[in-house]
Amino acid sequence: MKRAEIFFITAFMLITALPAQPPNVLLIAIDDMNDWVGCLGGHPDTNTPNIDRFAKRGNLFANAHCQAPIKANS
Repeated sequence: MKRAEIFFITAFMLITALPAQPPNVLLIAIDDMNDWVGCLGGHPDTNTPNIDRFAKRGNLFANAHCQAPIKANS
């Protein structure tokens, strides 16, 4: 192989091995919204066009759970 070919193959391998830029992540966690927003099935009395549009552009976790503190009866 010619030196130029070896150089370009090596350069290509190094460039493709570089990590990509990390993604931009925005997590919005809201409590007590129930499922009244439109992207979760909605409620006839609610109108949430901005949240619906935002949910279409990203990932929507429709079945997320978190642990809540409880008071044990003793």
